[in-house]
Amino acid sequence: MYIRELVEKMSKLEIDPNFKENPAYEATLEEINSRINWMYQNIKNEQAVRIQEEPGKISFSGNLSSGEKHSIDISCFDPETFRCIESRELVPFRHENGQLVRQKSVHEIVATIDKSTGCVIIAENHSLIDNRECKVGKCNNTTYGTRKVYSRDGIMVEREHKRFPTGDLNQGFDRTTIEHMLYIPRAAFRERTFENSYNYRELYVRKQLDTARAVIEDKDKEIKYNATVPLSREHGLRDIIAIDGDPYPQEIVIPPLSQEQIEEMIQQETNPKVAEGLRKYAVGRDTYFYNSANDKNFVSEGVTEQRQSIYR
Repeated sequence: MYIRELVEKMSKLEIDPNFKENPAYEATLEEINSRINWMYQNIKNEQAVRIQEEPGKISFSGNLSSGEKHSIDISCFDPETFRCIESRELVPFRHENGQLVRQKSVHEIVATIDKSTGCVIIAENHSLIDNRECKVGKCNNTTYGTRKVYSRDGIMVEREHKRFPTGDLNQGFDRTTIEHMLYIPRAAFRERTFENSYNYRELYVRKQLDTARAVIEDKDKEIKYNATVPLSREHGLRDIIAIDGDPYPQEIVIPPLSQEQIEEMIQQETNPKVAEGLRKYAVGRDTYFYNSANDKNFVSEGVTEQRQSIYR
């Protein structure tokens, strides 16, 4: 499906016009469209994709050539929020102990606009359940949640990700609903009960055009990390994307940029509104300097092996 076709279908949903003006809206549609396209690409006959449209909801469903059951539901029952839920019932496989293992996954995208600020908040919640080596009436549930905040210009200013330990669900595989599966990740950023029950967390807060503060905690490996890091420029600077490589660099030096370098970075962005938003974060970048050696808040606990330094 082409993105314009999805936009046309989404136009039938009663979404706040101010929401559509934020570039984060289109970015979210691109993410949803990529998931729909994946479904089409994995079904032998495109005509086998069933599309249903009703007030406030658009649904895509079909059986993949592998036998997997797949569905995507997009809904908007509030002008300030729309939701996409992708459900997959995977093909069962035989465990080495002889048990037939069943799996089901759900990925939810919820986009909301804060009318007072114009910011868009996008939550992504994921759950995978299976019946591997479970007692009767129980199933395993593995979850994670991500929360991204975009400015009114469509600039990602914050990204937080939490991964949770695999736990039991008491409803059993067949009786477990989407609400059961997504309960923990949905509550991960708003309820104290699950706020700190993660086993892995990373938080990035944008500081400059091309830098962000990174706070990472891996409870399983007893790692804590806190530093200002440079952002990847490979796909532009609209989103907060860490540079590939060492996730816990020990020596970080970020020197000032010339006005020419700053302008070159901004001009990589094709969306004029996003480019203007990046320009706001470029103020003072020509004098900004960071050295982790002089950062009194720099933390690196539990990182024992030698790390490669990052220099700019």
